[in-house]
Amino acid sequence: MSKIKTMIMKNKKFFLLPILFVSLFLGSCSDDDVEEVVDRIRTIDDIPVSETASVDYLPINIFEIPIETDVNLRQALEDETGTDETIEQVEEIQLDDLDITLVSADDQENFDFVNSVTLGVRTDDLEYMEIAHLDEVPSGQTMIELSTTDEYVDDYAKSESLKLVVQFESVEDANNLEIRLDMEFDAKVNPSL
Repeated sequence: MSKIKTMIMKNKKFFLLPILFVSLFLGSCSDDDVEEVVDRIRTIDDIPVSETASVDYLPINIFEIPIETDVNLRQALEDETGTDETIEQVEEIQLDDLDITLVSADDQENFDFVNSVTLGVRTDDLEYMEIAHLDEVPSGQTMIELSTTDEYVDDYAKSESLKLVVQFESVEDANNLEIRLDMEFDAKVNPSL
């Protein structure tokens, strides 16, 4: 009987050892470390979204004629997280980065035919909202980076009719224009929603 007691006592030490290590690790974390871990869990950075937009004819204009294309942020969030529930848990989502690349245009090799560019979003139910712009397009560029606004697009992202609206102020005509928009979004997700 005493051999059994001795074996049980030795085995208890081995069972308690992992608990002791976990306790020491958690005890050494400061409140700031715990907050940072929680923030990482709730924040999804750099969600990639790429779309193309095209128009047969973009005339010289000072009114920024819009070019629209569909975008599915719902699917991008689902792809990033692996669950289709994420869109309902989004508290904040905003555009963090946007590059526009000239894919093709008749008689245009770069963006020299454009003075300025704005990007906005709209849905069937929500009005246009600007989320990025470039006031002076540098010469000779085939790829331009727009400055993003601080606008949150939560309600837009949840819509199935979300559209990107690109507006060029052009100084020359462009025919058969095709562009690619490479975007990155940041989102805060609240799993309790």
